[in-house]
Amino acid sequence: MTGDRARCGLDYAPAGTLPGLLQRGRGLGARMAAEDPSAAAGLVYGCVRWDWRWDWRWDWRWDGQADSRHLYLARLIRDLGLSPEPVTALLTADRDTCERATRVLELLALGGSAQAREALREHVREGGHGLGPQAPPRGDHRPDPGPDLDPGVPALVAELERCWVERQWCGPDGTALGLARFGAGAGGAVSLLRRFWLWTPHSYERTAYLEALAAIGPAGLADAYAECLWDCEESARLLGVERAPDGPVVRERLAYLRDDPMEEAAVRAAARVRLAVFAGG
Repeated sequence: MTGDRARCGLDYAPAGTLPGLLQRGRGLGARMAAEDPSAAAGLVYGCVRWDWRWDWRWDWRWDGQADSRHLYLARLIRDLGLSPEPVTALLTADRDTCERATRVLELLALGGSAQAREALREHVREGGHGLGPQAPPRGDHRPDPGPDLDPGVPALVAELERCWVERQWCGPDGTALGLARFGAGAGGAVSLLRRFWLWTPHSYERTAYLEALAAIGPAGLADAYAECLWDCEESARLLGVERAPDGPVVRERLAYLRDDPMEEAAVRAAARVRLAVFAGG
């Protein structure tokens, strides 16, 4: 495999399968896993054991952005009724694995898991791995764009096509947002943008593809916005809170996000506002 995926060293499962959805942190993966928790358990634990994120810098320690999975995985463990024990066992693994497990367990403890809280206390008592800064992130190797030549639609579409063929996952979000400036005039890019949204393992870029689609060809995005309410990325969840169409499932999920102590403050606040709008008719 060429491009970013080969450099990453992990071979993602197809985007339409449950393993592939969970590896990418897609909202659809969380919803499918809930249909058969016992079948999904091994996949969820595997996503904690092996880091599938393309840009793995620790999002709670670094300025800037990174692919997020900790909250997504902690929620899966809690909401599927899975035991945290396979995660606590990773506290004795290598440093990177230990810190992934630690972050998931911290969120589970915040969500009310006494077992996770006790495992963390024991880990600290035993002098487990420190939590210092990590090495620089891998994966986000964006080339220097040089002078801004303001390319037109054909050049931007060609660049997006090249990235797709080469499976270059880091950077097409900028191309997508460049196309968004042309609105419906960039309609020829819609299919490519949808493919990137579905397939990219670089989850932090997913929101940009939806934003571009909204500007260029917004038809049929209602389901994508609803799925965003389960996404691993805060930016995607905020987009879902803002744009998911009203309905019982959406209202139920908004209430969940509003009330979940593990959720980011901005998402909780946005969900509260959207629910108030719905209630006001």
